[in-house]
Amino acid sequence: MSSDSKQNEVPTEVAKVDDAYLSALILCFSRVFPAVLNAAIDLNLFEIIAKGQRSRDSSISASEIASLFPNQHPELAQRLDRILPMLASFSLLDCSIRINEDGKRERVYVLSPVGQYFTCDSEGGSLAPLPTLIHRGYQDLWKDVKDAIVNPNCNEHFENVYGMSLYKYAETNTELNEMFYKAMAHVGALIHIGVLIGFS
Repeated sequence: MSSDSKQNEVPTEVAKVDDAYLSALILCFSRVFPAVLNAAIDLNLFEIIAKGQRSRDSSISASEIASLFPNQHPELAQRLDRILPMLASFSLLDCSIRINEDGKRERVYVLSPVGQYFTCDSEGGSLAPLPTLIHRGYQDLWKDVKDAIVNPNCNEHFENVYGMSLYKYAETNTELNEMFYKAMAHVGALIHIGVLIGFS
């Protein structure tokens, strides 16, 4: 091994520290992904990508995805290209590089098997409403998790935060009630199909 190679070689201990640091750093930003996922669902992004794949029979770029949006603006493709790599990093999309006719390289995407669960299947099954319910419907629930652990009088964390049971709260909150039943209906369809396949 040359002296230059030895100088460029990263010691194993340093590499382990770097890996641990990066893993810890990712956890510091762990709340970003649920927000991005919820935004993608609100934008109907997974359905739009699925539609684009079917019409082109290939991977599609951020600009091609943007062209399928009902409301467009000049910055849309660039902004989409900020969240698409994150969705790919969580295996919701598969990403590859395409070289265009002008020689420029660009990222292109297809739905992964994981991402397909966030589109509606033929029976109406989808996981898409579930993150919306958890992220938006119960957002106050996640602020005081510590209290649920250290407070000896906190036997029901939901009631401690909202002052009533889940079902009573849903009755008083129309938006949450709609989100809850929509999530249960769509997720239930997936479970129903899984049960039928299991017994077939």
